[in-house]
Amino acid sequence: MKFKVLHQKAKLLDDSIDEYIKNEGTHFVPMRRLQELTSKTFPEAQRVNVGLHKLVFHLTYESHELALKIGKKETIERDHHAYKLLPHPLRHVYFARIFWHSKYCLLQDYGEEAEATYDQIKMLRSIGYKYGLLDITCENIRTFNGYLKIVDASVAPYGLYRIWKTADLILRRLPTPVRMIIRRARILSTVRET
Repeated sequence: MKFKVLHQKAKLLDDSIDEYIKNEGTHFVPMRRLQELTSKTFPEAQRVNVGLHKLVFHLTYESHELALKIGKKETIERDHHAYKLLPHPLRHVYFARIFWHSKYCLLQDYGEEAEATYDQIKMLRSIGYKYGLLDITCENIRTFNGYLKIVDASVAPYGLYRIWKTADLILRRLPTPVRMIIRRARILSTVRET
């Protein structure tokens, strides 16, 4: 297993999350508290993103730039499932490598911020659609050694792919400011729920 030391720390974080859930009688840890628990376990990690269902931290380990994603068990499993939908020969060509996941954590290559053209995003999106991946946007693409790769994607629940794909296509056609307002509203409502 790659990055075994980080995996052991992730298991400690899993235990801390389980203990919090048990003691507080909640479904999961509020995002602010989750960040505190993560910072105690991974003091070198810097939060870079708050998603709808997870926190994303950047950390450097043995000269590797990595993304540590932390969220509910179902969220981590969905992210890993999205990654595995691409056939093995294509997986690391179009999707950032996922090294491992624990109950609430997932370790992935981090890459660099990308400036993708419309045609490049369209090409990655068409590959994603072919294998059932949605929500492939500029924010979910990064550069790895000069190659663009997907770092995050959504998978529709069973039987709802066409509806979700239509919603994805409609959302992509909205002006950027409108998309950002919708995204912020979804994040705020998610944060309030946890």
